[in-house]
Amino acid sequence: MPINRCSEEWEIDTRKQRYRCRNQECPRSSFIRDYTHHAYKPEVKEKISEMVINGSGIRDTARVLSISTHTVMKELKKKNL
Repeated sequence: MPINRCSEEWEIDTRKQRYRCRNQECPRSSFIRDYTHHAYKPEVKEKISEMVINGSGIRDTARVLSISTHTVMKELKKKNL
């Protein structure tokens, strides 16, 4: 997603810079460029799905990605895997 097609906003309570996408074809309406926690990154969420589909267990996935097993479970429940 090119940043120049998105507008900048600030989230006041956490002081994180958020971007709201103006492109109607964009799958997300807003996003943050610099996440505080590794598990919130879209790439990590996608990697969780890939690892489980390929047969990795919950604890193995959490250990490899350096995230909590609760985060892995939460993401799997969201995607119904």
